[in-house]
Amino acid sequence: MFKKLTFCLSVAMILFLAMPTQSSAQNKQFFHQAISGDPISLAFGLLNVSYEQQIAPKNSFTVFGSYWSYSDWSAGGFGGSYRFYLMQETVRALEGFSFGPFASVSFWSYSNAYYHYDGGTSIAIGAEAAYKWVFSGGFMVEPIIRLSFPLTTITGLSYHGTSVGVNLGYAW
Repeated sequence: MFKKLTFCLSVAMILFLAMPTQSSAQNKQFFHQAISGDPISLAFGLLNVSYEQQIAPKNSFTVFGSYWSYSDWSAGGFGGSYRFYLMQETVRALEGFSFGPFASVSFWSYSNAYYHYDGGTSIAIGAEAAYKWVFSGGFMVEPIIRLSFPLTTITGLSYHGTSVGVNLGYAW
C-alpha cells in the first residue's frame, strides 16, 4: 500500500512539474494609462506633464500641460496628441514605438522691471515620435521628439519648431 501511494504521489508530482507554464504573453501586464513628466526640460525653464489613455489596442490619446519661463517671457499651455503604436506583437498600446499628430495652445506674457506685455496666444500643430519602455512595477521611460509648425506667432518671440525630451513616469 505504501509503495502504491508513493508511486501515485510521484506520478502526480512529475505530471504537475511537467505541465507547461503560461506563456509570457499571457503573463504580460498590459498598461492602459500613463502619467509622466520631463525632468530634463526643467533645466531649460520648461515644466511639461502628460497623461496618456489607451483608446484602441494600438492607439492612444495624450493630453499635456506646460509652463515655460524663458528670459522675460513666460507661458502656460496645453495640448493633445493621437498616437499610433507600431511593431507590436505581444504587447498592446502604451509600449514601444509611437508616432502621430499633435496640437498645442499657449498663452504668453512678457514682463520685466519696466514693461509688461500680454503677448497673446500661440497655436501650433505638428508631429511627434516616441519610444516607451515600461518596466516591472509600471515605471516608464519615454524619449520623445516633436516637430511643430506655428499657426500664430507672437511679436518679439522666436519660435523653436523642434523639441526633444525624456519623459519619466508611471503606467498602469
